[in-house]
Amino acid sequence: MSGGTTGVRVAHLLRVGGYLEGAIAALWMPNRRTESLLAMARASLNEKSPGGKDEPFLEEVRALFEEAVSYRKKEDFAAAMARLRVAQDMISLRIIELCGE
Repeated sequence: MSGGTTGVRVAHLLRVGGYLEGAIAALWMPNRRTESLLAMARASLNEKSPGGKDEPFLEEVRALFEEAVSYRKKEDFAAAMARLRVAQDMISLRIIELCGE
């Protein structure tokens, strides 16, 4: 996506949020697809934000996601889930904030 209009930014964040939801569900139902869903979420997070306007915000979300993956590897489900839920909530709140502009 190119540009940095509010609508494009919201669409980008909605897509990222959708992938985070998939990652959250994957942690609740561990199976052979879990790694794929986590990779899809990581890829969507690593895509540059439209116009770069949300990059500082997305850096925080990316860090939470990576913490979640790290905790998952240590088999600390509660900590991994907490990080993913906070990341998802941050995305939702950012969308609400942008829609108020």
